[in-house]
Amino acid sequence: MSSASAPLCAGLSVVELAVGTSELGFGAAAGVPGMILAGLGAEVVRVVGEPVPIDAEVPWGRVWHRHKRIVRAERDETAALLRAADVALVYGSEEIVEGRGLGYRDLAPHNAGLIYARCRPSRTSGGAVADYGLAVEARAGFCTQLSGHRPGPIFVDARAAAGGTASLLLTSVFALLGRRARTGAGGWAETSLYDGLLATLGCMIGRSERAAADVEYYWEHGSTFPNFLYRCADGELLQVWFGGKGMYEAVIRVLGDEPSAEGYYTDQMTGKLGDRARRWTEFFATRPRADWVERLRAAGVACEPVLGPGEVLADPHLAEIGLSATESIDGREIVTIGNPIRIRARAASPDAGLAASTAESAGRAVESAGRAAESTEPGTESAERAAEFAEPGTESAEPAAEFAGGVAESVPNRSESAALPAESAVRAAEPAVPDGDVLAGLKVVDFSAFVAGPLAAEILADLGADVIKVEPPDGEAMRAAAYAVAACQRGKRSLALDLNAPGAGPVVERLLAGADVVVHNFRVGVAERLGIGEDTVARLNPRAVYCHASAFGAVGPRAKAPGNDALMQAVTGFERAIGGAGNDPIAATWIPLDMAGGWLAAAGTLAGLYGRAAHGHGYGVVTSLLAAGMLPHSGVYLSDGEPVRGPALDAAQTGYGPGYRLYAGSDGEWFALVVPDHDGWRRLTELPEAAGLPGEYAPLRGGAADAAARAAEPILERAFATAPAAVWAERLRGLGLLAEPVEPLDRDGFRRAVLDDPVNRQQGRVLAYRTADWGFFEQIGPLLRYGPAAAHGPRPMLPGIGEHSTEVLTELGFSADEVEQLLAAKVARQSDAV
Repeated sequence: MSSASAPLCAGLSVVELAVGTSELGFGAAAGVPGMILAGLGAEVVRVVGEPVPIDAEVPWGRVWHRHKRIVRAERDETAALLRAADVALVYGSEEIVEGRGLGYRDLAPHNAGLIYARCRPSRTSGGAVADYGLAVEARAGFCTQLSGHRPGPIFVDARAAAGGTASLLLTSVFALLGRRARTGAGGWAETSLYDGLLATLGCMIGRSERAAADVEYYWEHGSTFPNFLYRCADGELLQVWFGGKGMYEAVIRVLGDEPSAEGYYTDQMTGKLGDRARRWTEFFATRPRADWVERLRAAGVACEPVLGPGEVLADPHLAEIGLSATESIDGREIVTIGNPIRIRARAASPDAGLAASTAESAGRAVESAGRAAESTEPGTESAERAAEFAEPGTESAEPAAEFAGGVAESVPNRSESAALPAESAVRAAEPAVPDGDVLAGLKVVDFSAFVAGPLAAEILADLGADVIKVEPPDGEAMRAAAYAVAACQRGKRSLALDLNAPGAGPVVERLLAGADVVVHNFRVGVAERLGIGEDTVARLNPRAVYCHASAFGAVGPRAKAPGNDALMQAVTGFERAIGGAGNDPIAATWIPLDMAGGWLAAAGTLAGLYGRAAHGHGYGVVTSLLAAGMLPHSGVYLSDGEPVRGPALDAAQTGYGPGYRLYAGSDGEWFALVVPDHDGWRRLTELPEAAGLPGEYAPLRGGAADAAARAAEPILERAFATAPAAVWAERLRGLGLLAEPVEPLDRDGFRRAVLDDPVNRQQGRVLAYRTADWGFFEQIGPLLRYGPAAAHGPRPMLPGIGEHSTEVLTELGFSADEVEQLLAAKVARQSDAV
C-alpha cells in the first residue's frame, strides 16, 4: 500500500498507560486521544491495572477503547512496551509512573525517538488536586461560573477539564511527531486536567489596563448576550442563531415581528435585541418545532433542534461524513462516534523522489547531532521539583520536574529501526528546526474568521509558525468582539486584503504558493469562489496542508448549513446535559464548542504536517464544529437506537450520585465529594451524622445500585448540613476521602484566581504584554508545554487590522511601487499602527 493510500498513522505504535486512573475522573482526556490515533491507523495498546470501583458502571470506555488492545500492567512488560513505542500517552500519579521507572527520563535513553505525552496531577499555588474532573473544577471555582436552576454553584456537566485535556494531548502528540519526522528527535509534552480546563476558557479570561468599558465589563462580569432558545407548540425546544449576513432581518420577517430600523448590532448594543428575544417566546409557542425548522431554514436562518447527548448519532448525515460508525455486536446495532478528523493525502510532490534518495543519511546526521546536543546529566530530584517554580521565560521553566534531563545514546528499537527511516526519507524537503519551537520556519496563511479557525491558527503561532492573518480591509467579523480578538489572534501578522478586488489575485497566488498551511472556516463553496479552494492550493503548492474548519463537514446533506457554538450546543446535547434531568437546557456562555473546534482543527493541521514530513505528501484536512461538539460526551453511544449515556446530571444539578457530586454545608457554602472505592464508602457509613447510610457501595445513580444511591443522597445531604462546608471538607480529607471546597467566586474573582496565581504565572499559563489599544494586557497563555529544548513561545502582540500589510506584501516580492498601487486601489490596506 502506498503512503498516499495508507492511513496517516499506519505503522505507529501507541501505548496508553492508565494504571490507577479512573474512567470517570479523567473522562475523555484518557480515552479520546488514543481513540483518534487508532482511528487514523495507529496500533494502540492500553495498559491498565485493577479497575477503580467507581467506574464499574461507566460505559464510556466501550467507545473510546474499542479499537485498542487492552493489557493488564506488569512492570517489566509495561516498560518494554513503552521502550518500543512511537508515542506514549501517560496518565496517573507520580508514584505509579515516575516512581516505577516509567517516566520520560527513564525511557528516553532506550528510545530516542519516543514522543512522551504526560498528563500529570493538577497543581496551582493551592497545591495538587486528585485526577477527577469534578475535584479540579471545584478547586478552580469553575462550578460558580454558570447560573443554574437553583442558587449556588452547580455541577457543570460540560466535562470541560477532560475535553480540554484531550485536545492538549492530541495537539502535542501530532506537533512532536511532525518535529520527529523532520529532525529525528523525540521529546516530551505535559499537561493536566487543570490545563485542560483553561484550554476551554480563552474567550472568558482577560484583564486589561485601559480597554473600553464594554470590553472590560465582559471579562469582569461575563456575557449578557441572550440565548435564543425557544419552546415550540409541541413542547420541543429550538435553538436559533441569526448572526450571519441578512439572518436578523429574515427571522423578523418569518416571525412577523416589527422590522428593525437600526439593524442587528445596534439593537444588540441598545438592548432592543434582548427585548425581541423575550417577546419571541410567544411567537415560537404558536407552531410545532418541525414547522419552524422548515420555515426558518427556507429563509436562510440557522436553527437546530435541542437534543440529548448521543441523539445526534441517529442523523444519517453523520454516517455519510464518517462521524458515526455502526457495528453489530451480540445482535444489537451499536452506533458510536467516528473519527472527528478527516484527512487525506495528495499525490507525492515531484521533488519527493529526489528527497528520498538523499534524505536518509541527512536525517540520520540531524538525529545524531540532535542527540549529542540534547544529552545532559539528569538533574537531582530536588532540582526537578524546583523546575516547577522557575520564572517564566527561562530555560528551566520547563514545566515538568521530570523533564530536566536529556537523552543519551540509545540502543536500536522499534522507533529507530522501523518508523524513523520511513520518515527520514523526506526530511531534506523540510526546514530544519533550530530551537524548541516545533513549527519554527513554517508559514501559515489564515483566511478564517470568528473563533474556531482563528484559534487553530493561533495555536500554530504559539508553536512557532509565522501566521499571516488575511482579513478584509475593515477587519474580520469578530473584530467587534474584543474577547475573540484577544483569544484567537495573538502572535499573528495581519494582511488586510479585499479578496474580491480584481487586483487581489496575484497576492493570493503568492500567499498560497509560499504557504506550508492554509486554514479557513468558510461555508462549503465560499473558498472556491474566493480563489482559495483546495484544488487551487494543490495546483500552486502540492505539499501544502489545507485545513477546512467546517461547521457540519465538507460533504453530505448538511455540508452547507451554517453553524456556531450555540447551535452545536443544542444539536450535540451539550446544553441539555448541563441543564440536568427534566430541566430546561442551559447554554454555556464561554463559547466552549467554538474553542473545542479550534483545538480540533489545530490537531488536524498538525496531523497533516506530520504526514507531509513523514511521507512527502500534501494533505487535505477537514474538521467540524459538529465533531468538536460531540467529543465532550463522546462516550455516549446508541444501542438499537437508544442512547447509552452512563452517569447523568440530576435535576438539582449537584452531580452523578452520592459519591460524585456537590454538597451544601450549614453555612450555604459547598464542597465536592468523590468516593472512588468501597473503603471510602465504608468510612462514610461510620460517620455518626450519616446513620442509616446503605452499606452497599453505591456512588452513582442509574446502575444496578440505583436504589441504594438514591437512598444515600438525602442521608448525606442532611449529614453535611450540620456543619460548614469547609469544616466538612477538612474532616473528610482527614478520613482519606477526596473533598474539595468550592470557592464562591464571581467572574472577576474567578479570573483573578487564574491570572494572579503564582504557579500559573511561573508555568506560562498566564501571558502578559502591552497592546496598542488596551495597554498592559493579561490572558491565558500558550498551554502547550513541551521539550526537551525550551520554546520561545508566541510573539506577545495582537495585530491591528492591516498592521503588517506592507511588510507581508514586500516579503511576497512586490516592489515598493506595486505595494503603493495595491494600497491606492484599496486592494490592500495598511493601518496607521505599525
